[in-house]
Amino acid sequence: MPHADRDAVILVAESLDLVDVGYAIANDQATSVEQWIQDCLIYKPSIEQKAVWSEDQTKRFQALILQPYVLIQESASV
Repeated sequence: MPHADRDAVILVAESLDLVDVGYAIANDQATSVEQWIQDCLIYKPSIEQKAVWSEDQTKRFQALILQPYVLIQESASV
């Protein structure tokens, strides 16, 4: 939550590979990143999403730290 509070979290859609997204951002592959943003496949979570995550302590994520950002992807429910 500290990363979300400082607006550093980027949510990555399940249809994308988290490492591929991190690689594209780190290597300034602007065309790919801009397309994912336009398609709403990567985005910053809303206040409502963050509130739901705070309430559900069982929610799990895959995460990739790419300073200054933390890329996250919701883990499938068990």
